[in-house]
Amino acid sequence: MNMIRFGCTAVSAALLALSACGLPVLAMDGAKAGGKAPMLRVNIPKTTQGPLWPPSALVDANGDFIVVGIVLREDANGNVEMVFDQPALVDKHTVPPLDATGREDFSNPFGAPYRIKRYLDLSEGSPDLNIVVHTNSYGPHTGEFGGGPRIPREGETIYNLNSFHTRGENCPDLFPARSQRTSYTRPSYPLHQAPIWGLQGDQIAFDADTGDEFVPSLRNGAECAPDGCPGEDPFMTRRQEPITLGEWLRTDVDLTVKLVDFDAVVGAYTAAEFEMVGRDMLPNSIYTVVAARASFLNPSPIQKMPHPATVTSHIITDERGRGRVRFKMTHPFPDPAGDDAGLRLIGLGVGYKSDYSVFGGCSLRFGAGVDIHAAAFTAAQGNFDFTPFVTQPPRAD
Repeated sequence: MNMIRFGCTAVSAALLALSACGLPVLAMDGAKAGGKAPMLRVNIPKTTQGPLWPPSALVDANGDFIVVGIVLREDANGNVEMVFDQPALVDKHTVPPLDATGREDFSNPFGAPYRIKRYLDLSEGSPDLNIVVHTNSYGPHTGEFGGGPRIPREGETIYNLNSFHTRGENCPDLFPARSQRTSYTRPSYPLHQAPIWGLQGDQIAFDADTGDEFVPSLRNGAECAPDGCPGEDPFMTRRQEPITLGEWLRTDVDLTVKLVDFDAVVGAYTAAEFEMVGRDMLPNSIYTVVAARASFLNPSPIQKMPHPATVTSHIITDERGRGRVRFKMTHPFPDPAGDDAGLRLIGLGVGYKSDYSVFGGCSLRFGAGVDIHAAAFTAAQGNFDFTPFVTQPPRAD
């Protein structure tokens, strides 16, 4: 069997649904006994990483990936190992898994190690905490490259590092338009300056066809004065200070999962309630709670990309970076033994929406690290199935 070595244990690639290291568990109650429903409380590990490819949802000014989460590296025997306790700066020119013809092939996301430029020091007072974080560059959406839409954008690297295949995207209608699929690109931005479509008040507009920014012009063709443009809404303001890695990693999110809707006939719970409480998140911001299903680990025609846990599973933080959300999911934990469709909920993440947009059932418009950025994820320490729970589907009336 193809063995993948983990920093704290070793598991088979066929058993990735099992926890490698586990989460810091606060408390867990047992099965329904004495009227007590099974409940799990965890502190979600903070991260900069959603999927393994691209390696991170945040980069530095040079476009190199800031990886706080799972680092893929080569051990002394040439095997790829997963390391959880060594944040690293990963070269944007990292070579991803390739097929026999040299094309990108993410069917085995553990098929290649990252090219590590250096490890990061995240101890108090370290200069690495002052790194200004940026978005990934992007585009075009379709072209002669492996994976899905291109991240980083074409021309910046030899390979596409985006494992989100076009066939697996769950929101193809959002963007880009068909006419733009082979032409639209956008650069990397400091995270606090990521494009917010429709924002008025920052004196910047964006060309819908190219993604380039330009200064609005007056009717006579002259550019707006430095102190503003007529018609700009002064109350539409945005953050002016750069976001550093240290500020990003202050995010602290607790998750509570409780099974509900016990069906006495089948002797099982049919739903679960979730609550997330966040502290020290980015203030006055929007986050989306993203669900990862078992099929995400098995690229196939029925592969399901991570998506909002529910239509309303979003966190809006206050001026102190505090936020809370509660939601309910029906039958989120099918028994793995019979989950042929891969619908079991194996992970929950919290992603910062740098575009301040909420698309209902879609978590993103472009791609990981472009307009959504993982801030906390249950899988960030190798836990690929974060609860032991099993639910049953509700009976039809």
